[in-house]
Amino acid sequence: MTLKKFKLVLLVAVFCAFKSFAQTTDFKNPSLKYYLNPEKTRFIQFSGYMEFWARYSELNPGSLVNDQPETGVYDFSIRRIRAKMTMRPTENLTVVLQMGPSNVNVNSKSNTYMDLLDAYAEYKFSDYISVGGGRSTWTGLSRFSTGPQATLLYDMPAFATGNAGNTDITLRKLGVYVKGQIGKLDYRMTLADPYTDGSAAAKLNTAVFNTDGAHQLVSGYFKYQFLDKESNETPFSAGTYLGKKKVFNIGIGAEYMNDALWHTTNSGEVVHDAMKNLAVDVFYDTPINRERGTSFSAYAIALKNDYGPNYTRNIGTNNPATGVNADISSFSGSGNSYPVVGTGNTYYAQIGGTLPYFDQEKKGMQLMPAASVQYSEFDRLADPVVVYDAGVSLLFNGHSSKLTFDAQRRPIFGAVESLAQAPEVTAHRMTYLLKYRIDFN
Repeated sequence: MTLKKFKLVLLVAVFCAFKSFAQTTDFKNPSLKYYLNPEKTRFIQFSGYMEFWARYSELNPGSLVNDQPETGVYDFSIRRIRAKMTMRPTENLTVVLQMGPSNVNVNSKSNTYMDLLDAYAEYKFSDYISVGGGRSTWTGLSRFSTGPQATLLYDMPAFATGNAGNTDITLRKLGVYVKGQIGKLDYRMTLADPYTDGSAAAKLNTAVFNTDGAHQLVSGYFKYQFLDKESNETPFSAGTYLGKKKVFNIGIGAEYMNDALWHTTNSGEVVHDAMKNLAVDVFYDTPINRERGTSFSAYAIALKNDYGPNYTRNIGTNNPATGVNADISSFSGSGNSYPVVGTGNTYYAQIGGTLPYFDQEKKGMQLMPAASVQYSEFDRLADPVVVYDAGVSLLFNGHSSKLTFDAQRRPIFGAVESLAQAPEVTAHRMTYLLKYRIDFN
């Protein structure tokens, strides 16, 4: 037998093995899960997904695309690719490996390899306590601080992961965590060795992440589940269950990192600043009519951030710009950036739900409209940051295959000449986005 034929036979055998011990997914297809024992308590499972974006963005003043000034741009990108393996060799031990790039666009010609994301192991002593360690996105603070999963809108709110790239790599950090459920209380606590920004010199009366050795980051999140319990198998929380569960949770979280940032005083003294963040959030998701497929979902959060004096961070998600002309730029930066996180307070709410199935007998496609608003008051800015999102998803197969349209309105803060001036809102820009998500199973 040739090597090529052997590989083909092996592939067919593996597929048949997985199919023999299958569970159904949103596609009603066999999942890629192979049980290692007759009791089906030990297994190896493969999963993954891709998200494609087509977008038109009105760009911030002075934005450059391939060194050319542009006021707006169309672009295509792959927002995320994920390939995941979960193995449970014993009833109490779970090992997770996950790879995949993010933001594969025309600006990432040299960054399209399959990055290592997750590599961690977890031992479950009981429902009350599990202990894990490695590189993962397990963290505290809020419901959506770990990143996206089953989103109500096109993505999770950017401020929820506002430290991305400063203390982590694609939201992942090396560390240990403890989690569990005690009755209706769900908890997680983490201790991580964060990655350092490694490039920011101390600035006058403006905190930035420092280049010193990283201090450990402590975080925790506790939520009380009044109705149906949610799974804590993975660090991710659903944005909506599409009416399959009835959930009402209230959560509280915090994170702390000593000497995470620094700034200089008028006398030239370098002062270190701790990162101290607190959050309280509420999540409600309920069916309205299970037969018709209608449901309602809502989420709200109040977040208090303390990074030190005048800290703000502009973020442009999957930014289409390659640079900015400093002579005519704004405080908001290049492309689709705006002040997402900073020292101050943030309030956010999103609502949405599913409309009746198009075909009641087949329980097929349905629409899911949603909207959100972010309102942030940052110490550095004269005006609040107000960002609106509104969109609708066409669900082909639940969250496993869906097409989402979103329109976002964001503020532009004008340029200032000195720290004595507080940037004001001078204009607004729009982004129109079409996303398709497809799961691999």
